[in-house]
Amino acid sequence: MPFLPEEIIRNILTKLPVKTLIRSRCVCKHWKNLIRSPSFISDHLHHSSTHQNPSLLLERDYDLWLLDCKMQLHEVRIAPLLDSPSTFHIVGSSNGLLCVRVGRDCEFYPYILLWNPATREVRQLPPNTPNTKGVHLPLSIGFGFSPVINDYKVVITYHNMKGINFDPVSPYSLLVVVYSLSSGSWKKVEFGVKNFVLVYESVTMNGIMFLSGRVRNPDTNTYYNAIVSFDLASELFTLIPTPDWCTSTYTLTMYENKLAVLSFFATQDSESLIELSVMEDGSGASWAKKYSSSCLIPSVVRPMMMTVWMNQIVCDGSERECYQEPRITLLNISTNELKTFNISQCGRGTGCRFILHHTESLVPIGE
Repeated sequence: MPFLPEEIIRNILTKLPVKTLIRSRCVCKHWKNLIRSPSFISDHLHHSSTHQNPSLLLERDYDLWLLDCKMQLHEVRIAPLLDSPSTFHIVGSSNGLLCVRVGRDCEFYPYILLWNPATREVRQLPPNTPNTKGVHLPLSIGFGFSPVINDYKVVITYHNMKGINFDPVSPYSLLVVVYSLSSGSWKKVEFGVKNFVLVYESVTMNGIMFLSGRVRNPDTNTYYNAIVSFDLASELFTLIPTPDWCTSTYTLTMYENKLAVLSFFATQDSESLIELSVMEDGSGASWAKKYSSSCLIPSVVRPMMMTVWMNQIVCDGSERECYQEPRITLLNISTNELKTFNISQCGRGTGCRFILHHTESLVPIGE
């Protein structure tokens, strides 16, 4: 067999799927060391992120599935630590790593796992119980990567119920704890945004985590939509206004590498309107409406989960009220073409609890 230069071998290997690379580590010691090296893992991730469309990770009631760009479904093997699959929930995906909340929603202090489904590595994070008096209810859990500091972080926002009679709009009721994968520890972070009520949603891009919620005007006791950004490097929060036309039913997503908002409106004629708006700057001062479509999706669908994938708006299209076959709905942004994709083969349940982008990688979790 002719000799191949090292750079050609490396270039070929960076284009291979993770499962193939894991098997290739058995070829020889040199390949094993190469594939495990940080520089190769970084090169492989860069190629996967820039030359391949991410898959959609669909979380069903008891299963996880990946939907690839060829519209083929692949079941994800559950990690050994997730021995009770009905009590886990995927809260974020970044560079092939998944952040998993284990425990039922009513539990005040769930434990958190980081998991690479492709390599089967899993790591349980240390307890994150806030070291303060009072009752704390977890409102949101976010996960992301900061290229500035080369670190992965888990961000949990708690509601401090002490002394406020369980009032969810007390101006000083939020407590934030942040876990750093590089340091292996949790710490408290000052929230600093008054009268903000978080919901269970976040999206992270370019080292910035965005949390959706509402702000209460204490003078009028009224609410308006808003977004809070959290810089994973500086650990500072900033309030960002949403588009003026954004409704209370909206979802954070990404479009053209920018923060985007998907708004859903139920019209009086039993049809629906979906709008896609993109933040043109980093402050939220300028939003551009990129897409608006009506008379396409029946209001009975009322999508619980929405995202943008391969220039399509993806909705959990299961008609829950009619208990029809579970499916996702894909709406092409350029052509307005509407498609549905049956996901009944993905096990039991009426729809998806979570839909997010996922790219397989060799990224390690560490000890």
